[in-house]
Amino acid sequence: MSFLCDFHIHSCLSPCADITMTPHEIASVCVSKGIDWISITDHNSAGNVRVFSKVLSRAGVSFIPGIEIHTVEDVHVLAYFPEVSLAEAYSDWIRKERLPDISIDPEISGYQLFVDDDDSFTGMEEIWLGQPTTLGISETLETVRDNGGVSVMAHIDRKMGLITQLGVIPEEYREVPMEISFRRTLFEGIESRNILHSSDAHSLNVIAPTLSLSANTRSFEEFRSAIFSFGRTLKIIWD
Repeated sequence: MSFLCDFHIHSCLSPCADITMTPHEIASVCVSKGIDWISITDHNSAGNVRVFSKVLSRAGVSFIPGIEIHTVEDVHVLAYFPEVSLAEAYSDWIRKERLPDISIDPEISGYQLFVDDDDSFTGMEEIWLGQPTTLGISETLETVRDNGGVSVMAHIDRKMGLITQLGVIPEEYREVPMEISFRRTLFEGIESRNILHSSDAHSLNVIAPTLSLSANTRSFEEFRSAIFSFGRTLKIIWD
């Protein structure tokens, strides 16, 4: 079977995302666009993944809990986990041990809103999620793996992406799956065979089917297998 996917979507917890990015609103967009499988990947936090998992499941949309980690090199790394509890545990560790205690001014940097399954806001994260953690890229990849997850280099051809920030793809990261934003990147000598494309949606109108994934079931193991076998089970959908 082929499933339409978008594995990089932000919720209202990300300071740069619209407050309309709530569970029922995102579920509604996914259903209307025929999207079968998504991930919520908020900046440095998995604080909303549990409620999204519940609401999306009721709407028939499969879900992978994720986090977009901001490293000390100013590179974004997507971390995906097989279970909500694993994503939450990793998120809690980042908040307690690896996220500087800098408060956010929501009027300047945006609101970071927790939400319930009725789309009601239940609170606000006080620590600024848009800042770098104290994790380097290599340590991010290692700790995500040690906690049962898998990493993807986020939007490598845009701001806060690996190539944009470092100028090259270092040898040690070339086997890590890469997310690209622009079609032209495929023709610029990118040295990775595991390429993804996602919407990186911060507003409802940007959510779109960006990948077609062939799998028997919508399971984390099928997802993991697909992102390491680009061209056989995973195909990019361009606008």
